Amino acid sequence: MLYFIFIAIALSKNAKMDINLTIGLDFSDNSYLEFYGNFSNHYNELQQNGLKLNIAQHLLPCYSCYTRHQFKEQEKHCLGGGRYCQYSDYVSGQTILKEFLLQQCILEVLPQHYLKYTIYFGQQCKKSSMVACSKNYFTNNNISTEAINKCIEDSFNQSNEVNQEIKTNRILEQYKKMEYNQTSFSLYLDSSDQTDIPYNEFLQKLCQKYINVSISFCDHPDTPIKQGENANPLEQVFLFIFALIILIIAGSGGWTLLNKIQFGSSLVPKRRIAIPKFEGDHIIQEDEI
Repeated sequence: MLYFIFIAIALSKNAKMDINLTIGLDFSDNSYLEFYGNFSNHYNELQQNGLKLNIAQHLLPCYSCYTRHQFKEQEKHCLGGGRYCQYSDYVSGQTILKEFLLQQCILEVLPQHYLKYTIYFGQQCKKSSMVACSKNYFTNNNISTEAINKCIEDSFNQSNEVNQEIKTNRILEQYKKMEYNQTSFSLYLDSSDQTDIPYNEFLQKLCQKYINVSISFCDHPDTPIKQGENANPLEQVFLFIFALIILIIAGSGGWTLLNKIQFGSSLVPKRRIAIPKFEGDHIIQEDEI
C-alpha cells in the first residue's frame, strides 16, 4: 500500500491539468495589451501543461442582410454574406474579420507566437496598412505562414460557392455562438471573472489550479505567490494516510508488547512483535450596419 501511495504522488507530479482561460476582445479596444504583455512571460509553459486559451471576438450583426438577399451577396463590412460583421472608420469590416481569422489560426497552429503577434498588431498595425504591417511581423521574425494560411483557408466551408466572402466560417461561427457583445477586454479563468483584479493576484489564482503540476514561476521563491497557496491537497491526503498507517502499526505493536509483558511467562522465550501486513486498496446586439 505504501508503494502505491508513493507511486500515486509521483504520477500526480506529471499529470496535466485541464484549465480554461477565456479572453474577450473588441477590435477598437487596446486595453488587453497590458495583460498580454505580462502574460506573454508565462503563457508558453502554461500552454504546455494543459492551459487552453479561448478567444471571443466581438462581432456585429447585419439585421437586413438576410431580408435583402438571404446572405447570398457580398457585404463590404461582413463575411458569410452578412452573417459576421465588423466596422471601423479607417478599414473595411472584411479586413478586420480576416485579421480575426489570422490571429485565431496563429493561436491554433503556432501558439508560441500568438501573444507576441497580437501585441505587435495592437501597437503597430491597427491604424496603418493592416495587411502589410501584419506581413512584416512574419518576415522580420523569419516565420513561415504556410500552416497559418492553410488553417484560414480550411476554416471556410468547403462548399461550391465561388465567392469566399459569402461562405460560412467555423472560426467566426464559433465567435458568433459565444455572443461576446462587450466593447472592452474581459478575462475569465474557468467560469470566474478575473478582469479587474491585479495581474499578480490573477497569477496566484492560476497557480492554485495547477495542484498536480510543477510550474516554474509558481514554485520559484522569488515569485509573488504566497507560500501554502499552491499546496497539493491530494499529496496532503496521501501523507495523512501514511501517517495514520504508521500510527496503526505502532499502536498494534505496542499493544502486543504490553500483552507479552503482562501475561507472558518468563520461562517462555518471547516471540518477536508481529508487524501486521496491510493489503493495498485500489485506492449582442449592435446598431444595424
